[in-house]
Amino acid sequence: MKLAQLAARTGASTASLKFWMREGILPPGELRNQTTAVYGDRHCERVALIQTLRAEFDASIAQIRALTALIDRPDAAPLDVMQACQVLATGMSIAEEPDPVQEALLAELHERMGWVPFGSVAGSALVRALAQSARVGYAYDLGDLVHYAQALEPIAVADLESIHPEGTLDTVARNLLVAAAAQHRVLVAMNQLAHTAAAVRTALG
Repeated sequence: MKLAQLAARTGASTASLKFWMREGILPPGELRNQTTAVYGDRHCERVALIQTLRAEFDASIAQIRALTALIDRPDAAPLDVMQACQVLATGMSIAEEPDPVQEALLAELHERMGWVPFGSVAGSALVRALAQSARVGYAYDLGDLVHYAQALEPIAVADLESIHPEGTLDTVARNLLVAAAAQHRVLVAMNQLAHTAAAVRTALG
C-alpha cells in the first residue's frame, strides 16, 4: 500500500506518518522506484503501537523511540520488551541503591515459589517498594509475599496467554501495554474494595 493508503487504514495523518519516520520510530517504506515507497502489515502494527503509546500513555517521542529501538534490535528478547512495557504502563520505580535485607527477601520469595532466579525490573521495583514500606513501619515478611504471589501467579499465567505472544513484537508490546495498565488499575481498585468490604463487615459485626 502507498502512504495515503497506510494513513487511511490506520487513521493516522500522512503528516504524522512522515514525522514518525523522520523521528526514526516508524520504519520507512520499501522503495519500489525513486519516487514510490510501499508499506505493509509491519507498518500498520507499528502505527498502532505508536498511537497507543501517545493516546493512552502520553508517551514522549523519546520514550517511544527507546521502546521501538529495543523492538527493532536483531537480538530483541520478548522479556526485555515486556519489562520496558511494564515500566511505561505502570510507572514502576526501580531501587536506586542496594538493599541487602529486601534483596534477600526477594531471593527467598523466588526460592519458595520455585521461580527461576533472574534479575528483573519488577524485582528491583519490589525491593524499592518493600524498603519504602519498611521505613514507614509497614514491613512485609516472606509469608506476606508468598500469600500475594500464590494469588497472583495464576492471574499472571492467564494474562500472558491473552496477549497473543505468537504475534510480532510490535503487537505483543501493544497488548502488553494495554494489559499491564488495565491490570494495574483493576488490582489496585480491587485491593481497596476488599479492604472496604472487610471494614463494612466488621462494622456491621
